[in-house]
Amino acid sequence: MKFIPRLNCPTPYLVAIDPDLNASGVAAWNTKTREWLFAKSVSIESILEALVGLPPEETTIYIEAGWKIKKHNLRGGNYLTAQAKARNVGENHATGKLIAKILRKAGYAVNEFSPLKKGIFKDLDGSWSSHGRQYIEKESGLSHRMNDDVRDAIYTILHFR
Repeated sequence: MKFIPRLNCPTPYLVAIDPDLNASGVAAWNTKTREWLFAKSVSIESILEALVGLPPEETTIYIEAGWKIKKHNLRGGNYLTAQAKARNVGENHATGKLIAKILRKAGYAVNEFSPLKKGIFKDLDGSWSSHGRQYIEKESGLSHRMNDDVRDAIYTILHFR
């Protein structure tokens, strides 16, 4: 089957990042060979090392920008729980902005996008449901152990490739 490039993947390499304070989910896809290069968790300080084989001029990066969605203060729970959630959200947003800044300085084309709707693929608490996990495994062909941030990155690649 001949691969016809789509407008939303203008380069040979496509990378998706779901930022997290401790370890961000990162997935990379080769648009020419239609193969996964990797899908793993990467710390902020190792982000450029993870992309070492991907030339900036041939790589498009999509980073989930939670800071682009409309905010609301309906966090639920008691005061301490609400404060912890708010701190987590703020730290993750700052991490995402920092990663985007680092990658742009390194010469990569970085596209920030609002989080994709996951619908039935996510539970009420925000974690991937069993149906969502099966979808990711079936559509990506990747079955190794991964956390939800890596699943989010893979889901992004599946959307933008």
